[in-house]
Amino acid sequence: MRLNNTSKYIIIFLGIFFLINMSLVNAAVIGANKGVLSYRNVLKNGYAQELVTLTTDTDFDLSITYKIEGEVEDWIRLEPPEQPFFISKDKPYTVAVIIEPPADAQNQEYKGAVRFITGALAGPGGQFGTAVRAAINLRLGAEITGQEIIECSASGFQIDDVEEGYPLEFYAVVSNKGNVRLTPEFTMEFWNQDQSELVETFQFSADKSILPTTQERVFHSIEHNLDIGQYWVRISTPTCGAGSTGFITVSVIERGGVSDKGDLIRIDAETWVKVGDIVPIDAIFKNLGSRVVSAKFKGTITSGDEIFKIIDTDILDVVPGETVSLRTFFNPVQEGQYIIQGRVLYNKKLTFEKSSVINVNPSGKAPVTAQVFNWSTVLIILIIIIIILIILILRKRKKDRHRRYSHKSRVKF
Repeated sequence: MRLNNTSKYIIIFLGIFFLINMSLVNAAVIGANKGVLSYRNVLKNGYAQELVTLTTDTDFDLSITYKIEGEVEDWIRLEPPEQPFFISKDKPYTVAVIIEPPADAQNQEYKGAVRFITGALAGPGGQFGTAVRAAINLRLGAEITGQEIIECSASGFQIDDVEEGYPLEFYAVVSNKGNVRLTPEFTMEFWNQDQSELVETFQFSADKSILPTTQERVFHSIEHNLDIGQYWVRISTPTCGAGSTGFITVSVIERGGVSDKGDLIRIDAETWVKVGDIVPIDAIFKNLGSRVVSAKFKGTITSGDEIFKIIDTDILDVVPGETVSLRTFFNPVQEGQYIIQGRVLYNKKLTFEKSSVINVNPSGKAPVTAQVFNWSTVLIILIIIIIILIILILRKRKKDRHRRYSHKSRVKF
């Protein structure tokens, strides 16, 4: 059947339209950082959430709507709830998929899904609609329980230096890993500069509660009567257990004063040396503050309970942002292992303590350790050798049978 010109033009137009649609659909690819949303041990009338980040490879804004399906349809909501929302290659979008089961929910597992669907494609030349849409389906599972679970962790403790007369500002990051709301409690012990005396103890609760499965940065303002000086603070979180502790330093400075900050990065020394060597020891210090500080390294060199040297280096001026080496020397006169421990004193403040180890022996080299036989490795090697031998024997027998068969065939013929 022959086509007239009009039919040809219609077919060409439909083909071009189909290709345009296919290219737009191919461009509208969306992805998510999670394929399955799993909610475990969710309390009745409780709360749990999962964060989902949606991405695309399009250069233009792509509108997204969502649909909730399954047994948990009435318990799920998204935050923020607005739809459609827009994503592009440079603008991913994160939503919280929240489940809030009712008080009369049965203790069992439930299934559902959250489906994200593309809408109109906003191309460089304006809006273009297509009946074909891309979508991504996230499977969802929820386990409902009637048992309360309290579990959390705290970290990221921070107290900034403060001028005399102003309250201390305390920050921490708390993760609620249980299924009930938590208002974590904190205990802070303030010790003097050389950590020989407990000066003050503060106990308080966070200023807000934290929902299950969420992480929050908490803040608390603390009124105090601490004198001007540097303090070491031990922080514990009884609500979250022994694993959520911290140790930081903070200073109370005079009004209008400048807060100096510095860090003892490490202590450098040779690991293995000979008796009688003169060993350089370098304390690497960095000035993190905004003015010049006068710094020196103070510490000890010990072996067991015996102190072999008290370290107190010369003072060195360090400009802001500069990293310097505060050097001292050690001349060991007997074999053994020596521990170097110390801090840097800068403008009447101390850094955290660091340590290093020096081993002294006649050769100045690490001893060659005796090789320990790994019997499991030996056994594996033996098994491999046996397998290879069996294979060789089988091949030889096969060749012998082949030769005998070939010989009999020639004789018979």
